[in-house]
Amino acid sequence: MKKFLSKILIFVLPAWLLLLAVDYWFSQEAKQSNDYVIEAWYDLMNGDIDADVIVMGSSRAWVHINPLILDSILGVNAYNLGIDGRSLNSQIKKYHIYREHNKKPKLIIQNIDAFSLNYLVGYKMCQFFPYFWEESIRREFVNTEPFTAGEKYLPMYRYIHTFYQKDYGLYTFLQRNNERTLTKGYLGKLKTWDGQALKEIDSIPFPVDGRVAQMFEDYLEELTADSVRIVFVYSPIYIEATKKMTSLDQMYEKYQEYSTKFSIPILDYTFMKISYDTAYFYNAMHLNKLGSQIFSDSLANDIKRLNILN
Repeated sequence: MKKFLSKILIFVLPAWLLLLAVDYWFSQEAKQSNDYVIEAWYDLMNGDIDADVIVMGSSRAWVHINPLILDSILGVNAYNLGIDGRSLNSQIKKYHIYREHNKKPKLIIQNIDAFSLNYLVGYKMCQFFPYFWEESIRREFVNTEPFTAGEKYLPMYRYIHTFYQKDYGLYTFLQRNNERTLTKGYLGKLKTWDGQALKEIDSIPFPVDGRVAQMFEDYLEELTADSVRIVFVYSPIYIEATKKMTSLDQMYEKYQEYSTKFSIPILDYTFMKISYDTAYFYNAMHLNKLGSQIFSDSLANDIKRLNILN
């Protein structure tokens, strides 16, 4: 039996080490993919973000707030850390990883909305695949996302078993050209209005998960103690979606509690003029590039009037 096990070990161990080496090599290559969810981590993990102003939030921050416009009006270096399809539980973790690799910002523009305090995991987990070798990613995401045991512990398995999946396959990690997809973390969407999803929704609730609410409070305490200024922003939503929000008053009350406790100003663009015109949206929750430019300009000028950076 010992001889048999020894032979198995002699065969398995070199194969395992080879797979580990291939996994490490492929992951380093995959980090340079131009797929937007992977590229969103590249500057952050390389410590290349030397920003005074950081934009935080979900996709409604990511596609809504153009850092170049903030730069030009505020005279700062801004960067967008919005994370697509994710609520505050992921946003806060991303900020913690950002701080491990980059300098402290002076100001955080924190987008808030009806979905921010919900607990969301599992969306586009492929963005973490190239960073399984990074301790901070394993701590904050790999151990808390619904990865299978094979994806977590078997070298190359996470890449190979998703080969035929459009959004997760090996092809995603090999997309590369000379042009970057994102501009300082931001992506303006050149899309026209599609209201089909809005027609299928009867109401929009305001779910509050106790774990996320506590994480948010701890995060705000952390920023305050670190002398990082914060401004809350309700970015535009198409007005017909706002009318379907069943807990709008409760949402305002909840975020006002945080605002009062931590002396955080709130900028509300829910009823901004562009919120009434589908020409500026590609769906009910997301501005297109034109809409984002108009909104970013208004946001930057309002922050300038607040004099919050001084």
